Amino acid sequence: MAKYSASPFYSVVGGIEFNVEGTYETESADEIALLDALSPTWIKQEAPEEAVKPAPKPRKAPANTSAK
Repeated sequence: MAKYSASPFYSVVGGIEFNVEGTYETESADEIALLDALSPTWIKQEAPEEAVKPAPKPRKAPANTSAK
């Protein structure tokens, strides 16, 4: 599945219409190819949620331990 964002109610030839929030989701390979061709000029493909998670912060040693 691919998720795209554009201006609210943006429409593309072929019946693709973005919703009031400006998002559109599809699993169709033909629609994905068409929308990818318009990206990044008119449409932005959103990153999958797994890729958006921030990296974990490195742990720091407590102040009362000595470094060797």
